[in-house]
Amino acid sequence: MTPEALDALRAEASRDDYASMARLARALYETGLGPAEVLRECYGVTFPPELFVLVAGGLWRLELRARFTNQPWQPAVPPSLGGPSARINSMAATERRLLAEDPDLMPLCGIPAVAFDTPDQVVCYRLGELREGRSTVFSLARTAPAGTAVRCGDSLLEVLHGEHVRAVRRLEAQRDSPSNRGAGSVDDEEVEEEYAALERVRELRRRADACQGDAGA
Repeated sequence: MTPEALDALRAEASRDDYASMARLARALYETGLGPAEVLRECYGVTFPPELFVLVAGGLWRLELRARFTNQPWQPAVPPSLGGPSARINSMAATERRLLAEDPDLMPLCGIPAVAFDTPDQVVCYRLGELREGRSTVFSLARTAPAGTAVRCGDSLLEVLHGEHVRAVRRLEAQRDSPSNRGAGSVDDEEVEEEYAALERVRELRRRADACQGDAGA
């Protein structure tokens, strides 16, 4: 990768064109940069340790209560883990819409609705917050305007932890309910699976806290 070719990729890279961001990320990895440096080049901000802990943990195989976006996750995947995928997932349209409405928002994941009459949520970082060294996250209904985003936690892993705690409690309450019979009933195995997902989030938080501590040492 020549400096001229890399400069050309920088010039054409745009957040509203995932393919161009993936090409730039792959080229930056070829120069020897690591994931944190690649994302800083791509987006102009420093991302918190939790993002890289999630990627290293096998983000898309963790089976958490979240549908992760394409950016910034895919550009954070180093060559040792396969590098940025050439394919985009179904979150791409939401990412592009929110970017067009508010470029400061960086969508991270969709959170499924807890009931039929409540909307799916989207959780985001704000680039301005990241520039100030904060991992604050904001949420809004998936189809709502970007201007409705409100603060929902100090970090993504904090929010995911809360979602999984609530999911465990809902399943336990349903399992223990006298009406828990027949189709749609909840058994011990389902509750145990949700507990396992909660423990995965807790372990990720421990790793992220350790990385944060190392960075501040």
